[in-house]
Amino acid sequence: MPSETLTIDNFANSLSAPSPIVSATSTVFPLPADHPPMHEHSGGTCPVTGKTHAYCPPQKGDIRSVCPALNTMANHGFIPRDGRNLTFSILFRGLKACYGLSSTLATVLVTGGFLAIGRSPIRIPFISDLSLFRVQNPDGSISPSGVIDLYLIGLHGRVEHDASLVHRNTPDGEKYGPIKIKEEWVPKLVGDIEPRVDGYSPQYSDTDTLDVTPDHKRDPSAVSSSSESSSSTKTFINSPEYLSTLVDEADVGRMRARRQHDILPKQLDGLHAEIARGEMSIILGVWNSQYQPKHKGKRNSDGNGEKQGIPLPWLLQWLSEERLPEVPVSSSNTETEVSDGTTTPSKSQKTTIWRPNHKQTLRDVVSRSQRIRKVAEAAESQAAKL
Repeated sequence: MPSETLTIDNFANSLSAPSPIVSATSTVFPLPADHPPMHEHSGGTCPVTGKTHAYCPPQKGDIRSVCPALNTMANHGFIPRDGRNLTFSILFRGLKACYGLSSTLATVLVTGGFLAIGRSPIRIPFISDLSLFRVQNPDGSISPSGVIDLYLIGLHGRVEHDASLVHRNTPDGEKYGPIKIKEEWVPKLVGDIEPRVDGYSPQYSDTDTLDVTPDHKRDPSAVSSSSESSSSTKTFINSPEYLSTLVDEADVGRMRARRQHDILPKQLDGLHAEIARGEMSIILGVWNSQYQPKHKGKRNSDGNGEKQGIPLPWLLQWLSEERLPEVPVSSSNTETEVSDGTTTPSKSQKTTIWRPNHKQTLRDVVSRSQRIRKVAEAAESQAAKL
């Protein structure tokens, strides 16, 4: 194993040893790192208890964020399913296990996330639990130093930003961005894909008119980050033929340009524009070339070479349902876990939750983000001339 990986992994583990986490009301002993944390259901035991990383949407009392990547990790048990008591090492290990991120990339993301919201990523067992180091959360609860929950990631203007692909802008005067997914915006992403996707018809609806009740709650049972996909979105997710429709950097560039146009006269600053591109760059790299389309010959939007990208149903399901895709059991090298996923290449074929088979590096993300930026800026420039 490379020395870099050993060094960073050991550093990550040292930041958060598996010691008791003391809250204002109780002491919670973390489960082992390889155990999917459980959460409560009103009807009793979680139906996926004992199933490795099976999907379960958030339940009453669970916390979710504005970030589909983190919410997906919680929904599949790569981090605590209730979205609470998150330390550096929990998030670090979760990102690597769920998406196959390199140690360097995971370290940059987690450290940056903690610091951006004004929290320390360093947790010293017992010392961090002292009242001197505790921090008050938006709902009045108290967290030890080095411990956050998913909702805190949505602090506006830090990691969270306007012009999200599936969330409204943060209303003026609000500290945290809305976590509710605008399900009618999801099919609009299909319209940004080239060549034109068969079966797509433009949908005209509101953009960022902030006629939304401010979201003060962190409980998705009241205001959910997850949503039942709209009928048009379900068509693209459930129909096997759309697995051969690939989404690449140019398509994402057009998505970003459209959303920037939607929020005019507001403009994302350079940092948050880069964050917005980076978010999508990561998932493009994680899933790129993970599915071989049945129908070859489709070209890139610039006409140069066969198009490479990620399957459209995977992207739409990830953004709208915050769920990992399912793949045929025969094509997976991982532990079989048959479940009732909505993305199935064949109705008669057993499927398993997708698992990473390559490492996603920081260099890959930066390179891909630059390609997204090039297309986005060209599209914005063209729109400004109209």
